[in-house]
Amino acid sequence: MYQTFRNLPIRRKLTVVMVAASMITLLLASISLFAFQWRNTRRVITRDLLAQGQILAANSTAALKFADEEAATEMLSALRAKPHILSAGLYQADGELLARYGAEAAAITGLPTGTWEGLRFQGPHVELLRPVIFHDKRIGTLYLRFDVRAMEREIIMPVLAIMGGILVAAFLTALGLASALQPLISRPILRLADTARTVAEKGDYSVRADKLADDEIGLLTGAFNLMLEQIQAQDVALTRSQQKVEALIHSIDGIVWECTPDTFRFTFVSRQSLRILGYTPEQWMARPAFWQEHLHQEDAQRAIETCRHAVARRQPYRHEYRMIAADGRVVWIRECGVVLVENGQPLAVRGIYLDVTEQKQAADELDQLNRRLIETSRQVGMAEVATGVLHNVGNVLNSVNVSTNLVIDRLLESRVASLPKLAALFEENAADLGRFFTRDPRGRQVPAYLVSLAKHLGEERISVLAELEGLRKHIDHVKDIVAMQQSYAQVSGVIETVSPAQLVEDALHLNAGVLAKHGVKICREFGPVPSFAVEKHKVLQILVNLIRNAKHAMDEARSENKRLCVRITAPDDARVRIEVIDNGVGIRPENLTRIFQHGFTTRKGGHGFGLHSGALAAKELGGCLTVHSDGPGTGATFALELPLSRQSSEPSTAPAALPAEPADRLAA
Repeated sequence: MYQTFRNLPIRRKLTVVMVAASMITLLLASISLFAFQWRNTRRVITRDLLAQGQILAANSTAALKFADEEAATEMLSALRAKPHILSAGLYQADGELLARYGAEAAAITGLPTGTWEGLRFQGPHVELLRPVIFHDKRIGTLYLRFDVRAMEREIIMPVLAIMGGILVAAFLTALGLASALQPLISRPILRLADTARTVAEKGDYSVRADKLADDEIGLLTGAFNLMLEQIQAQDVALTRSQQKVEALIHSIDGIVWECTPDTFRFTFVSRQSLRILGYTPEQWMARPAFWQEHLHQEDAQRAIETCRHAVARRQPYRHEYRMIAADGRVVWIRECGVVLVENGQPLAVRGIYLDVTEQKQAADELDQLNRRLIETSRQVGMAEVATGVLHNVGNVLNSVNVSTNLVIDRLLESRVASLPKLAALFEENAADLGRFFTRDPRGRQVPAYLVSLAKHLGEERISVLAELEGLRKHIDHVKDIVAMQQSYAQVSGVIETVSPAQLVEDALHLNAGVLAKHGVKICREFGPVPSFAVEKHKVLQILVNLIRNAKHAMDEARSENKRLCVRITAPDDARVRIEVIDNGVGIRPENLTRIFQHGFTTRKGGHGFGLHSGALAAKELGGCLTVHSDGPGTGATFALELPLSRQSSEPSTAPAALPAEPADRLAA
């Protein structure tokens, strides 16, 4: 019933409330009036019965005193005027019944049981037991029985009828007044409700409720209108923000999306899907398995499994795969997603698809360029080696040329040229050589001349042989240099087990001429490092470049004490470290991070390619090339670290440290 009342319209509620309040108030008043009337009726009955008893008792003294039954009966017969007295009895002092009266008189025999006197209520009746006193002496007893209900019906029923009529009239009056007056309260509320319904159904926050009064309903109406104004302002702001967000989302150079975490059905896709893949958002969201159906065949399983694992872990994820566009193109997609979790359960997955096709193509092109660069670097490295070879060969050939000229000069100045003249003298005097040697002045000088000539020719032979031996050594040196260059040129891409010390010695040997020419002193600090497997031509390329750069740095420093130190150590069991340390011009701090960039150089005539190619080669070998310098004028240390793979059990045979040695000995 309460729920039914709550669901009634407010007009009926107001009518019911007003009528109920009026009726309940009137009913309470009627009940009070009825209770008062009922109580008053009983008081009247009691008072009337007591008065009637007093009169009868006073009139019955003579009949009792003389025991006159006839007089007593006649006196009781006067009660006919009181129809509500059902019966009456007059008893003598000894309790004998003297006279009786009423419809129930036959039931009266003796005095009522009990010791009571006065009035008592017995159900619907009232009984009166009163003594009859004469000269302060009890001469008898009067008993009366009164019908209360009959008298109550006579008095109360009209009252109830009147009250019922009044209640009906009051109900109709209250209903009419409530129906007429409730619009004063319900009309503003109903208008407010109609306005709220309009706002709810149409979403139009510009409507306003009419304020009809300044009471509480008017205050509520004003507050409601103010709330509508605020909501309208917030709605406008929210709409603008939503438009901005949508514009931002649709302007992002990627596909912003949201999907379910279990089936990967998309619930939102930005308009960039049309530009990137050729599919409209509506096409994308219409099919539950649209994304799965348009994955590249080779990447589909991996992409789906990656997303499933990310949802299971409830963690952000990122991966790349290929999709097939509407025009058949293969588009590389980089997916970045995040799993939304609520109460420990995945609620949705949101993310963005970025088109990285151009980046992939650029990466492939860059990889090809890197390969070309490495090949070019190798060729440049071999050119550096060849340059060193040609320089050293040139130095040796200069020595060969000097030795050759010296031999030629010795031969031109040789006294062997006088032997034909001596032979001619012998032919002229062949007939008598004895006389020629004893008598001819020229003949007598021949023995001494021959002794002198023999001595001179012996000395000359020793000198020429020494020069020829030096010349042979120079030629062998040239052959060794060319053979070494050829060996490094032929092992490109071939991994060999080599000694780090031997690689350093070969690099120094290839630069020996130029180092000697510029007066650079070499310091070797070779630790006990094992041989390792590596592409030795790449390592030689890096070392030759580092040594040449060190030479140029020391030339720019214009120092008379040029010192180049090469150190070989093993930082741990897995790496070998080769350091090229110079006391040249050093490197500025701001250049340390740029020194290995392609094209960067601080040397006039430099191409900025050597260190960059060296760093790439070191990375290709699984190692790294680093640099350290305390600043200008402090020199620099370039460190090449390489992995010790396929290690040999025998350490390098080079000593731990060799004393500084003039560079000209290397060129010898």
